[in-house]
Amino acid sequence: MEAGRSGLTTIPLSSRISTYNALMQNYKLCCRQNTRFMEGGFTLTELAVVLVILSFLFVFLMPTSTALLNNQKRDLTKQKLKNIEQALVNFVAVNKRLPCPAVGSVPTGTAGVGSEGGRTSGDCTNSQASGVVPWLAIGLSENDILDGWDRRITYRAAYSLTRDNVLDMTNCDPGGTAAADTTTQTTYASPAGRCAVTCVSTDMSTCTSPINYLTGKGFDIRDGAGTTLLMSVAAYTGAAFVLISHGENGYKAYSIDGGLSTNPAVGVAGTIEEFNANGPLITVTSTAPTSANTFRDANYSEGAAATYFDDYILRPSLFSITQRAQLGPRSH
Repeated sequence: MEAGRSGLTTIPLSSRISTYNALMQNYKLCCRQNTRFMEGGFTLTELAVVLVILSFLFVFLMPTSTALLNNQKRDLTKQKLKNIEQALVNFVAVNKRLPCPAVGSVPTGTAGVGSEGGRTSGDCTNSQASGVVPWLAIGLSENDILDGWDRRITYRAAYSLTRDNVLDMTNCDPGGTAAADTTTQTTYASPAGRCAVTCVSTDMSTCTSPINYLTGKGFDIRDGAGTTLLMSVAAYTGAAFVLISHGENGYKAYSIDGGLSTNPAVGVAGTIEEFNANGPLITVTSTAPTSANTFRDANYSEGAAATYFDDYILRPSLFSITQRAQLGPRSH
């Protein structure tokens, strides 16, 4: 060591060079070792552990993600049913009747797909056994009438409610005592009668009451067991129409290619669901409550065929539809 001008010890240059070279040697050795470690990668044991962990995560998280996805599809379906209902109310407000269903077996891209089915004397002639929502007639797109599982939503209009002006209750009066008018109607009038057009507010005997008008119109809706009427034509609470999503299993629903699903995608073909299934069973040709025009609504249920039910039903009453379309009875 040599003393510097300030009195501090000064390290010789040769010693500093030796120290620097030693540090660099150690650095290079360290880097080479780390590089060899990184180039070596994971061992088979480490990879096996990672795969086991990923497998456990998949097993535990997959059911949760599937359940969340199905819940989203159910919520989407319910919202679409409400949107379609409102579009049908708008159609009634303008046309004073319900539209006939579109034919579900017509594939997307075919001429006429989504149009209202044929009407003869106001009744639906070719679509009440395979009917889906007529999206073009009510101002919607096809995507608007697909449920959460991308299947067309089934639609049935109660017999005679597709006839001209039949849903106009503005000539009915709550204080009226007259029966529904069946003598001065046009060809398209409902066989159960319309509100008397000669109603005079000073003479209630000339006016039809809402109850008399509602007699014999609409659909009966039963519970899953079929023993309880949830909506009743006889009790004046018949459903004007039904909208049906056939749920996750898609049993007897139409796809966009016009195909009818005859086998459930999941679960089983529920016995209760047969009453809502597309096909000859629900051809609507009269007001008489039969299996052909009585629908079922039940709580969601999995399991055996006797109780399995994952359909989603929207079934507004005839009276509520006329009210929302501003065609309800007047007050005297």
